[in-house]
Amino acid sequence: MKNEERFNQIWKYVLLIVGAILILIPLLATVFSSFKTTQDIMQHFFAFPNPATFDNYARLIADGIGHYFWNSAVITVLSVILVTLFIPAAAYSIARNMSKHKAFAIMYSLLILGIFVPFQVIMIPITVMMSRLGLANMWGLILLYLTYAIPQTLFLYVGYIKLSVPDSLDEAAMIDGADRFTTYRKIIFPMLKPMHATTLIINALWFWNDFMLPLLILNKNAEMWTLPLFQYNYTGQYFNDYGPSFASYVVGIITITIVYLIFQKNIISGMSNGAVK
Repeated sequence: MKNEERFNQIWKYVLLIVGAILILIPLLATVFSSFKTTQDIMQHFFAFPNPATFDNYARLIADGIGHYFWNSAVITVLSVILVTLFIPAAAYSIARNMSKHKAFAIMYSLLILGIFVPFQVIMIPITVMMSRLGLANMWGLILLYLTYAIPQTLFLYVGYIKLSVPDSLDEAAMIDGADRFTTYRKIIFPMLKPMHATTLIINALWFWNDFMLPLLILNKNAEMWTLPLFQYNYTGQYFNDYGPSFASYVVGIITITIVYLIFQKNIISGMSNGAVK
């Protein structure tokens, strides 16, 4: 048994090392390339930048990357806020009533069916519909993100509430004179902190990095481009000039990585607080 455990331990570390190498090498190559000239990238792709240059970033700033960064930030932040405001409330209502009223169970089943519908099936009807409604803009994109976040996010919240937030809390609050909304706002919503952090990271990563929906909804108006759309069109415009393209990739990677690291800590602390309570 000891030899088998030792072998499993070694094999686990080997897989971790191989996985880290496969992830870190392309990532480091991207970061290094953002500080090189195109000629340097072509000749020494995996080498350290020597000498390092900030011209690629200066060129990105001159070409207006700040505007597209701002568009992505606004869309991501507003979409996450709407998801956090509306979906937990719906999940709380469904979780508390689905075993009592069949309508809630049916509604829940219909809403999470969206998980199984491939985006490719509905992308053309969605594009036509948003265009005809006059919502082929940033606000329409935010509305779509809220809609498409419902199935997975609702599924996570309902499961968490049923397993970790007992009905006795509602009964105790009712005895103290609190109505349903007050119970949700002051007791239930704060107790969902671990799930808030989890869904925030999942959805923020998706909203920030998403390419297909912005391409369908915003591509006709360059002023509304998100950062991924800017990167796509920028690379196409300067196909043979790799330096600024790699610099734009680094800008996108660093931003969302910082958000992920910040809220990853909140998940751990939130779970610990929930366990103590």
